[in-house]
Amino acid sequence: MKPRHLASLFVLVSAAMFSTAGLFMGLLKAPLLAVVFWRSAFALIFTVLLLVHQRDLRALIGFDSHALLASTMSALATLFFIAALRLTSVANVAVIHASLPLLTTMIAVVVSNETASSRTTAFGVLAAAGAIFIFSGSVSSGLRILGDALALAMTSCMAVMTIAFRMSKTPTVLGMVALSNAISMVVAASIGDRLAVTGREACLLAAFALFQMTLGLVFYAKGARQLPPAETALLSLAEMPLSIVSVWLAYGMRPSWQTACGGSLVLCAVVAHLATPRSAIR
Repeated sequence: MKPRHLASLFVLVSAAMFSTAGLFMGLLKAPLLAVVFWRSAFALIFTVLLLVHQRDLRALIGFDSHALLASTMSALATLFFIAALRLTSVANVAVIHASLPLLTTMIAVVVSNETASSRTTAFGVLAAAGAIFIFSGSVSSGLRILGDALALAMTSCMAVMTIAFRMSKTPTVLGMVALSNAISMVVAASIGDRLAVTGREACLLAAFALFQMTLGLVFYAKGARQLPPAETALLSLAEMPLSIVSVWLAYGMRPSWQTACGGSLVLCAVVAHLATPRSAIR
């Protein structure tokens, strides 16, 4: 298999790994902060083991300010993500998260004090229209619309994390992942009063951390290093339909028509954005 095709396969495998979040959350009945704590704890263990295997424990020290910001945003994204999955549908979370490439570009424009092009603005308006459709389907339920808002907050944190990671001089992403998981553990332990889980739930949380965080990240990193960023982002969008279909088949959680319509608008906006030459975006 050609290196480029293999890299594309790695990114698609990572999307499949990331899409398992809804499946695991459907099996877990533990309190929210207990899920965050133990998922992060297991992910931290697996990440450190990877660093030991690579003989690169130096990645756990020497973080610059951008690396610290990226790790903090990643930890917040984890908290918002788990909470969103508990409060709204997996389909809503997946569709809102799919706007990440476009949202990252728009935040980067604001941070760099550049003027957004008419195309970027149009894509942003289209994605916003999709978000309005999604939120409209949750208006009747206070908790569900809160879950949608948390999914949007999670995506915003990941956009800032992406920008901070690009600006960081820290050589490896694994060190930042380890720090992010440590921060998530500390936050969950400090505000949670029930962190105990059953043996079955501990096994599920370990598998959750291994598949959805550790292996997913490894495959993503391997593929992203050999592909253009736009192609990587486009292939990563496979996570959205995989997430929706998997919980539909496993739990019968069929997406609402508002989610389907809104998701179509978001997907069109993101694909159009990724297909636009970089020179036309600025």
